[in-house]
Amino acid sequence: MKKIVIGILSIIWLGACDPVVDNIEMGRIISENELKLDVHATTEGGNEIVMINNTPGVGSYWNHITGISTRQTATVALPFLGEQAIKFTGFCDGGTVTATRTVTITRIDHPVAEEWALFAGSGISGKAWVWNLEEYDEAVYGTGGWLTEFAPSWDVMPVEELEDASCELVFDLNGGPNLTKTDADGNVLEKGTFSFDMSATKKNPDNGEQWSVGQLKISGVSVLSGHAFGDESNTVTTFEILELTENTLVLCWNPADAEAWDPATFWCFRKK
Repeated sequence: MKKIVIGILSIIWLGACDPVVDNIEMGRIISENELKLDVHATTEGGNEIVMINNTPGVGSYWNHITGISTRQTATVALPFLGEQAIKFTGFCDGGTVTATRTVTITRIDHPVAEEWALFAGSGISGKAWVWNLEEYDEAVYGTGGWLTEFAPSWDVMPVEELEDASCELVFDLNGGPNLTKTDADGNVLEKGTFSFDMSATKKNPDNGEQWSVGQLKISGVSVLSGHAFGDESNTVTTFEILELTENTLVLCWNPADAEAWDPATFWCFRKK
């Protein structure tokens, strides 16, 4: 009897030690050539672009320069002229596959956010901005109250000491969201890109009223005197937009932990 019990226990023990293996293989990653993508303008040379993923079993992630979409079919109005690269990432069972499709835009025939034209105009050459010395009585770069004031009024840089006093900032949409700093002779000093988010606004905590109208981000280039006031080592690349019209641009910056009325840096520009 003991032998029978020991034998049964041995079988149970051996069975418990056998690993349970469930070999479920992942699907394969399809090749770029197998993607069935259709990217085209709705009008000849127009700026409204349709992106369609007709590939069975592949999820979509479109990067259309101004944003992203995870829809199989998406439509977007781009504000840029020239050849544009639409990037696609497909999600397969086994991983991801990437591809790029290009479209050439020769005219803006569908509406885009008005801020693109306010920053960069509507022509290929773009729009130039310079210090707004007249409207702000030469107080165009300096400090003022964070979240409360709309122009420099505390410490102000004298005109004769302004950096880049004769330089220009040129925003253009020729091929992408370009921002260029040029000298008085038109020579390129720096060149980069810009983006904006008009939903990123701030309020004055004292009265609850809206203080900023949006946010500007730049890369690869600086604005005129593009650093925190009194600290040339602190280059600023993200600005609160206090005013943006056809002729006026006012920017402000302070660290993220700044409180109301802390000294902030202001820049005041006008359309050339």
